[in-house]
Amino acid sequence: MRKPAQGILTSLLTVSIAGPLSAQVIKGSLQALQFRPGPVTLQVAEKQQLETLTRGLVTQNFAALVAQSSAIHPHVTVTGRVGNKLQCEAILIALAKSTYTATVSKLDYDVEGGKATLRNKIDHFAPPAGAVLKTATATPAVMQIKASLLKNLKLSLPQGRGPKAMTNTANTEFPSAVQATNDVAAIFTQAFGSADKKIGAASTKAAVMDVLKTSTNLLAWNNIGHGNPGVIIQWNSDPMWYTDFNSATNFSGLYNAVVLLNSCNTCAAPFTLKTAIQSHHPRTYIAGIISLPVARSEFVDVDFWRATLINGNSMGTALNAAAAAHGLAGAFCLDGFNGRFVDVALAKLTEDCLPMNYNNVNAVFAGGAWKVADGGSWLLDFGANQANAQKAVAIMKHYKMDKQCFVGRPNAPMTYYTTAGSAPVGPYPGEDAIAFNPANVKASFVGGSWKVVDGQMSMLDFGNKEANAKVAVDIIKFYGFTHQCFVGRPHAPMSYFRK
Repeated sequence: MRKPAQGILTSLLTVSIAGPLSAQVIKGSLQALQFRPGPVTLQVAEKQQLETLTRGLVTQNFAALVAQSSAIHPHVTVTGRVGNKLQCEAILIALAKSTYTATVSKLDYDVEGGKATLRNKIDHFAPPAGAVLKTATATPAVMQIKASLLKNLKLSLPQGRGPKAMTNTANTEFPSAVQATNDVAAIFTQAFGSADKKIGAASTKAAVMDVLKTSTNLLAWNNIGHGNPGVIIQWNSDPMWYTDFNSATNFSGLYNAVVLLNSCNTCAAPFTLKTAIQSHHPRTYIAGIISLPVARSEFVDVDFWRATLINGNSMGTALNAAAAAHGLAGAFCLDGFNGRFVDVALAKLTEDCLPMNYNNVNAVFAGGAWKVADGGSWLLDFGANQANAQKAVAIMKHYKMDKQCFVGRPNAPMTYYTTAGSAPVGPYPGEDAIAFNPANVKASFVGGSWKVVDGQMSMLDFGNKEANAKVAVDIIKFYGFTHQCFVGRPHAPMSYFRK
C-alpha cells in the first residue's frame, strides 16, 4: 500500500491566548476538543489553555477548511511533558457540508507559557502502511454457517452469532441519511427476517466493528457517512482507519458479505481502505469512486438493496440502474461477484466434500480397471495403469488425506483434498507438481470460458460457470495452496493441491 503523503514542515508559528483570535475561533464549524488518552495527565487549567491555543492554531492554518466544513472535530493527545512544555498532536476530522467527504489533517505543536508553537502540519493524514498487520482468514465453521443461512435467508441458526444484516449512519444532521438508513433496514428485515440498525450515537466505531469482527451471520453491510480512501467516520467523528481492518483479527462478519460504503472516494486511489476490507474476503465490495452528494447518493443504496434482495436482480445490474436513476452513473465501484445475491453466495460458500479414510485406501482391479477405493467407495479410476493407481494410494497415505472435495460436479474441473481441515503440506518424492503464487490467482474470462489463472498460466477451466471459477479461487486462497499436482498426466485421473 502506498504510504500517506507527509506534511511540509512549516516555519515556527506562535499563537498567544491574548487578542481577538480567542473570541473569533469559538465560532463556525470548529468543535470542542476531544482529548485522547496519552502518557500525560492534565490539570483542568491546562486543558482550558490547550483548548484555546489549539483552536487558534487550527483556525490560522486551516481557515478555508473551517469555512467549508459542516464540522471539524479536533482529537488531541498530549504525547509528552518537558519541564513546563507540553508536546501535543491534534488529528482534525473535517466533515464536508454537502458531500460525504472526510478530510483528515494533523498538527504537531508545543504549548508553553500561554503560547502554542507549531512544529509540523500534515494536510492529508493517514496512519503509515507499516501499521498494517497480517490478516486472518475465515474458519470453515463460519463458511458453513453462512452457507446454511443463505439457503434460507430467514433461517435462524443457534450456532450463529450476530445480525444477518447491518445498516448504519452517524450523520443525523442529514435527514436523507437517516431516512435512507431506515429504508435499508426495512428492506433487510423483509429479506433476512431481521436487521441491525445503528443511527447517530448508536453508530459508534466500537459497535460497528464488533459486528464486523464477530457476527458469523452477517451477509450485508450498508454504511452511510463521511470517508476518504483510507477511512470512514463514525459517531463522535471517530475514524475507522484502514489499519483497523488490516489486522490479525478474524473479521467473520466481512467474510462473504456484500459491503456497500456510501462514503466519498472509498473506492479511489490509494485504495488503502478498499484493500484492507477486501483482505477479509467480502463477496462484493461497493463504494464511492467520487465525492458523493448528500441527498442523492443515499437513495442509490435503497434502490440497490431493493432491486437485488427483493426483486432478485443481479448486483451489477441493480447498482448501475440505481446510480443512473439518481444521476450518479459511474460514481460507485463494484468489485467482486456481480450476480444474484443468493445464487452467488450459495455457490461460493458451500464446500462439496466427501470424507475418506486414508488408512483404508488401496488400489484394486475391478470392472476391468485399476481403481483407488476407500472400502466399498470408488475414489479414482486409472484404467489399465496399475502403477499410477498405487502411486495415488501412496500419496493419499503420505499426506493423510481425509476429505475428497470438488468444485463444479458433475465432471468437476477442480478436485482437491484436505488433511484435518487444512492443506496437505509437501512435497511427496517424485510428485508431478506445478508451483503457483496464490496471491496472483484469479478468475478470468479467457478464450470464451471462465478460467482460474496465475498470470498467463491457466490452471482450471470452468466453461461458462463464472461462480464456480470464483469458488475455486476462494478455496485456493483460503487453504493457501501453492502447488497444483497430478497423477497420470495427460488427462490425469487424480489432481490435488498442496502447500
